[in-house]
Amino acid sequence: MQGQAPNRMFPVYCGIFLDMIKDLRLHGSVGIVDFFAFVAGHSTYNTYFYEEEASRVRFFSRGNEFSITENNLIYRGTGGSFCEYMFGVEKPLKDMSKNDLLNRLIMFGAFLDDKEQVVFTNNTEGIETFSRLFLQGHAVTNYYFIVSADFGGDYKKRQRQILKSVGKFLKRTTLVADDRDTDLLGSFCAELKEEQSIVFIFKLINRANQEYYTTFRDLYAKNRELSAEDEAHLEKIVLRNNIDRYQQERMKIDIMYRHPENRVVVDEYRDVLVRGLARDILQASEYARLNRLRTLSIRNNIPVVLFDTLDDLLLKGKKIQETEEQDYLKDVRAVLENLFFKDPSLKQHIIKEDIVKLVKAKHMAYSLNDRGFEQVLLDIGKACDELSRETDDFSIFEELSALITYFDRYDNVYSLLSQLAFMKNIDFKEESLRSLIGNKKAFDDLDPDVFNTAFVRDLLVNKYITNYGRQKIRLILKGIDNIQQGEASLKDVITGLKKLTDEERLYHETHSALKERMRSFFPGLEMREVREKIRADIIAELSEKGITNQVPEKLFEKVFIDLRKESVYLNQIFPTVISSRDPLLREDFLDNSGLDRFYIESLEREYFEEKGLDITILEALREEKEPAKTGGDERI
Repeated sequence: MQGQAPNRMFPVYCGIFLDMIKDLRLHGSVGIVDFFAFVAGHSTYNTYFYEEEASRVRFFSRGNEFSITENNLIYRGTGGSFCEYMFGVEKPLKDMSKNDLLNRLIMFGAFLDDKEQVVFTNNTEGIETFSRLFLQGHAVTNYYFIVSADFGGDYKKRQRQILKSVGKFLKRTTLVADDRDTDLLGSFCAELKEEQSIVFIFKLINRANQEYYTTFRDLYAKNRELSAEDEAHLEKIVLRNNIDRYQQERMKIDIMYRHPENRVVVDEYRDVLVRGLARDILQASEYARLNRLRTLSIRNNIPVVLFDTLDDLLLKGKKIQETEEQDYLKDVRAVLENLFFKDPSLKQHIIKEDIVKLVKAKHMAYSLNDRGFEQVLLDIGKACDELSRETDDFSIFEELSALITYFDRYDNVYSLLSQLAFMKNIDFKEESLRSLIGNKKAFDDLDPDVFNTAFVRDLLVNKYITNYGRQKIRLILKGIDNIQQGEASLKDVITGLKKLTDEERLYHETHSALKERMRSFFPGLEMREVREKIRADIIAELSEKGITNQVPEKLFEKVFIDLRKESVYLNQIFPTVISSRDPLLREDFLDNSGLDRFYIESLEREYFEEKGLDITILEALREEKEPAKTGGDERI
């Protein structure tokens, strides 16, 4: 361990410096942990407050003590700990509903009762291992503080007083996230308002986790996804620092959530859940909104694990409906229970038909947004762990891992096909196509029909799939068949997909340019020669943007017809839908117009905003047609 501090000679012998020293800082390292001690307050310059021993460094003042050893820390006195909340960490519901509560605060000797009220005790000493600290608190950085003062009375009264002074500040300050420690110390003292007290703030950093966290954050920020090379780089960090899988997932989820494009959607999802939990009822409209946000997340490439984490954290096993476990989940349990026969003669190996049943069950759970399937897997995993510890036989984990591989394949295929179906201008690489082919072959080996059942069929009839998305799905599936039959290469399929993607981009660019021209009166649009002149103008305009592709007449005419449909809808049909509150008329147009539903819904919202209409009317019209969820409230 090493320490750094200002030269102590000057404040003792040269009075001119006494008022210049406002605070002190020490920096040390022990194992994988870096620590900083920040000290400020009355007579800090001439107070002896720490000593370094062979196995620990100890800070002390007026009966307070804070020691850092190789594997843990020990504290006694008046103070507490705080850290920035990580996404997915369990916290009080009242904190969850307030966006300005950024940090977790724990006072020594205090706990929350069943009503989430703080209860203070006089037992203000304890010990915390580093492994637990960085697992239960923030994975990278955690803070402790001690307030040293002459006070009379018991500890719980003093702790309550300190909480009243600095609690609101510590829970809401952004200085923790911004890593502004000097400002944090100064603001703490300012909020405390105790000139005769000495404040100690200890900052502890897990260097191994910090390396992983910052590396993943920087890599993910580029494109909101990681390449195979990025994954390999991260794996080297994991192996070098021996970071366990659970800690990796905590940091990944936190970083993915903090990306601005992910956060806005996830926060909306969280707020809907919190409102429902506050009254113990999830209304039908809220349930519909949750489903829509999940669909939007696919379109915007937001990891579904963020929503699953919120479900686990807030619902805590509560169901949307009061129902027993569904039959398909009972079948899943029945299959997986085969793992637990201890007598080899009784143990039945899980065969292909069983795996197909599991894959279809996962698909059904995903379609229903049912967390029951994941709960079954969690239960089975815990049981595997207990059995392996009892028998010292870890082969059961190998069998379970082999099954989970198919679920990972499912997630990979679903993600790739969803990107094709819902995202514009996706740059689909040969690497992704090769992965898709490999996973399809694995599923085909189980059952030639399972790939179509689990992925293709529902995707093609999804009401939010775009026209070009549907074409890309069909093209990629046909391309995979041709590759498997030796009639095409990976490059051939990627080239065809790129051509379709270029056409999609050209359609949207042409759509934007023609719509701009149609906003103002443009005579003669019904005449083909007039439209030909406009097409030539648009080609020239796009060329200036670097888009050198010609706009085919057929594509231009499709754009023109689609814009006419939009106009008819917004000027004739939609006003009637609003005035008559007729969701069926709206749905009939959306089903038969051939226009993309997401795009039309954005036009509807713009219409309501421009007209100053009550947005709840639009929400009611949309929710009237939510599949399989109509009528009254749904209990959580």
